[in-house]
Order: sequence, then C-alpha cells, then structure tokens
Amino acid sequence: MLVSKFEKRYLLRNIFIPITCIVVSILLVTVKIYYKKNADVILPAIFLFIVGCLFLFYGLKSTYKVVVEKKTITKIYLLSRKKESFSYRAIRHVDKEFIDGFYSCEVGQITGYYIYIYYLENDKELIISSLYFKNYNELLEKIDLYCGCRFF
Repeated sequence: MLVSKFEKRYLLRNIFIPITCIVVSILLVTVKIYYKKNADVILPAIFLFIVGCLFLFYGLKSTYKVVVEKKTITKIYLLSRKKESFSYRAIRHVDKEFIDGFYSCEVGQITGYYIYIYYLENDKELIISSLYFKNYNELLEKIDLYCGCRFF
C-alpha cells in the first residue's frame, strides 16, 4: 500500500489567496472600528470575506490524497473524508499532458511538468502530478505495476 504525500506548495497555493482575502477583510473592519469610524468598508470587507471563504472551500473540497493498493486505488477527499475506490479495470485510458509553467498561472513552475490523467468509468478522473504529490513517481510506478499494463 502506498499513500500519496501532498506537495507543500500545492496546499499553500490552495489556501494562500483565500486566507489573504479573509485577513484583508478583517483588517478593513478593524480599521473601521478603531481608526476611521466613517470609513465605508463594510461592503468590500463582506465581499472579500465571502470570496475568500468560497475559494477556500472549493480548494479544499477538490483536494484529495491517493492510496494505491494491489487491487484498488482510493481517492480520499481532504475536506469531506469521502472515499472513492475503483479497481484497475475501471481505468479506460490514460493521458500524459505537459503543462508549460511559463504560460501557466501555477506558481514556482518555470520549465513545466507532466500530469497523468486517468480516465475512469462513469466519467470520473484521477489526476496525478508532481504539482500535487511529492511522491508522484512512486504512485505512477505502483499503479503501473499493479495494473499490469503499460500506460506511459
């Protein structure tokens, strides 16, 4: 059994913008309460707070870890702890895509990286990338070993 390890930059990216929005909204309200009582910052503060919470919820909702076992692969979502298990027979095909870091909005990527998209039955996907997981090479090797067929 192999459990994925999150890339710290990936988690940081998922929470940096939302936390920044929430902190700025709290600072705006604090400025109104303690310094400028007549400042009209409530509406922008509420807007930033809501946007920050939505981005935080979406980022954590779509973040998952992968557990590779001999007969199944399991996706465990970070926020809801929901588990999705599927066998290797559920893999229809795999695409290997190169993401050019220069044109991408991904932070810290200069030369680019590969992502592997496993297309599963019922129109589901499993994405494994060095951007998401520290041990993505090990994950790919184990999936290839247990699946018994060469995808890449």
